[in-house]
Amino acid sequence: MTPCLQANGLDVAMAGRRLITGLELDFAPGQCWALLGQNGTGKTTLLHTLAGLRAAAAGKVQYAGRPLGAWRRRLLARHVGLLPQDTADPFPATVLETALLGRHPHRSAWSPDSAADLALARAALATVDLAGLESRSVARLSGGERRRLAIATLLTQDPAVLLLDEPFNHLDLRHTVGVLTQLRALAVQGRCVLMSLHDPNLAVRGCDHTLLLYGDGHWAAGGVTEMLTEENLGRLYGYPVKAVAGPHGPVFVAA
Repeated sequence: MTPCLQANGLDVAMAGRRLITGLELDFAPGQCWALLGQNGTGKTTLLHTLAGLRAAAAGKVQYAGRPLGAWRRRLLARHVGLLPQDTADPFPATVLETALLGRHPHRSAWSPDSAADLALARAALATVDLAGLESRSVARLSGGERRRLAIATLLTQDPAVLLLDEPFNHLDLRHTVGVLTQLRALAVQGRCVLMSLHDPNLAVRGCDHTLLLYGDGHWAAGGVTEMLTEENLGRLYGYPVKAVAGPHGPVFVAA
């Protein structure tokens, strides 16, 4: 498959510290990637770099064969979407109004929401189990409901590449599995999904590729089955890990 997002010799640094060195990867349509590493190893920084929100220390990121800087921001936002780790609500809004923010890159300035926009937003809300809450104020949502609304807003944006920073923050078990299943389905349909995770078991259940970040410039990437082993995860987290048999593959627990 033709890569939709490419990292070519990418170096990522923060506060003078080189976190990732020489990242050379193609993220292709149909793939679902898990980004794993300890706190502070560059997961969020890498996602922001891949989204074009911060400059790389070296190397480049390309979408569809063109450097990110060659794309007009509005046009790029139609193709590449980012779910940030935290979401702020500076102005009063309803659930539906917030989901419709995802359509801004697709509309001209000051144009009203179309019937297609509304249908897409309502479908996205139903996907994350928020149907029926369209008129509720965002200020009245629980933390988990607000997180699912942020995911619905990204789905309403309808990008080809979805970059998600800890998408399962605040989600209970049922909604974690439900959202993971939907993200996996988007990859199967031809999207490219890359998400940072703290639980490697979610990567086993929903992803086919993984990128491991060690925080000292080193990284490793490959298929989930190949990469997620006791030895690799023990080194990644600096703590011994034990694999036990589970219904969807190995389940990794602290030894």
